Amino acid sequence: MESHFIMRARHVRRAAPIALLASLTLISTPGVSFADPAATSQQDVNIQQTAAEQGEKSLDEQITSAEKALEIAKKQAADAKRKLDNTTAEHDKAKKATADARGKLTKARDTLGKAEVQLRQAENRVDEQSSGFSFDGVVSSLLGFLGSDVTDSMSQDVEAKRDAVEAAEKAVEKAEREETKAERAKANAEKAHEQAVAKQDEKQSELDKLNERKKAEEAEKQAAAAPAGGAAAPAPAPGVVKPAEGTFTSGYGARWGTTHYGVDIANSIGTPIYSLMSGTVISSGPASGFGLWVRVQHDNGLISVYGHINESLVTVGQRVEAGQQIATIGNRGQSTGPHLHLEIHENGVKIDPLPWLEAHGITL
Repeated sequence: MESHFIMRARHVRRAAPIALLASLTLISTPGVSFADPAATSQQDVNIQQTAAEQGEKSLDEQITSAEKALEIAKKQAADAKRKLDNTTAEHDKAKKATADARGKLTKARDTLGKAEVQLRQAENRVDEQSSGFSFDGVVSSLLGFLGSDVTDSMSQDVEAKRDAVEAAEKAVEKAEREETKAERAKANAEKAHEQAVAKQDEKQSELDKLNERKKAEEAEKQAAAAPAGGAAAPAPAPGVVKPAEGTFTSGYGARWGTTHYGVDIANSIGTPIYSLMSGTVISSGPASGFGLWVRVQHDNGLISVYGHINESLVTVGQRVEAGQQIATIGNRGQSTGPHLHLEIHENGVKIDPLPWLEAHGITL
């Protein structure tokens, strides 16, 4: 037992200098230092502040960037669609070429089969006529000798038809290879188109979220600017309501060689559109030139038209009230930018909306 304690003491005395030496070596080694906790914390704060500054962007700037990204995605989707249409046409052409080649092969084989039958029949007749030793047999032999020229010619014809079959088989093989190649190209184009459409949908979703965020912030600002006392903002009064907020960009009248039968109110995609007056929805969906539209038949007989919308929020037959949101501003159809195209029809005639609106206290 005493010996064991002596050995353990010696081991401790040896280990202590080694540990001390290792510590001194680490401290004195160039390039090795101990971090200051306070300095490290400050560095983290600086990094976070820099990242925040780089990520800071006004909401309007984010919306503008998202709109540009969406336009790029739309262009890429359109390009992918054109390529898909081209590869589909090439694939259809290749399929037809294969079908034609197979048809020619079938015809060549039928022609060869008939020629081979005729050759065998001719050879059998020659064999029959060339047999025998009588006088009649001599004559028959002579006829058989002359008939051999015919069979030789027929044999050559059969060989030519066999060559035609072989060429037709090669043509089918080549056509099938081209069809397989065109089919792969079509499959790749379909995949690229699906990806491009998915990207477009993604960018549209991002823009929609930003527009929703902007609407929410604007609503908060309006709520903050409301009179004190917690009173809620008054509901739209019955009568006529401004259809959308935005910039008046075009009026009723001649434009680009045609007649512009309404007024345009420009704003970002997703801006709310409200029904002018109470009424019933008579159209909601695709419309030539407008992309998408909503039409409302009002209680006084007028019809209001809301064109180039991004999304309809109502259905045909639905009752709507003055000031009720029915759609959002879009850029669909024959449009040069996001805006609402508003028309008013009175007794089947498209009247100028601007003086009508002003007469009802609405200024664009």
